[in-house]
Amino acid sequence: MTNRYEETLAAFEGKLQRLTAEHRSLKEQNARLREDLDRKQAELMQAHKALLDLQENYDHLRMARYLNVSPRERRITRQYIDRLVREIDRCLALLNE
Repeated sequence: MTNRYEETLAAFEGKLQRLTAEHRSLKEQNARLREDLDRKQAELMQAHKALLDLQENYDHLRMARYLNVSPRERRITRQYIDRLVREIDRCLALLNE
């Protein structure tokens, strides 16, 4: 009976050691994954900021192009700006409701 008890105890200790080792391994993996996630989020934020900067530069270049054009193109540009102003006014009116 003691022999069977010792075998059961040894099996239990082996399983406990394996579980402890697996738990430690999973904790390390979790820490690495969290670091990777933080790094990827930082990269994403940088890429998003770069995208916004490029969009702003593009908008400025597009406006500059509209300003250095013929009288006909100036009229079209003015209409475009007027349309933007009307849209902004509509948005502000909706916000004030």
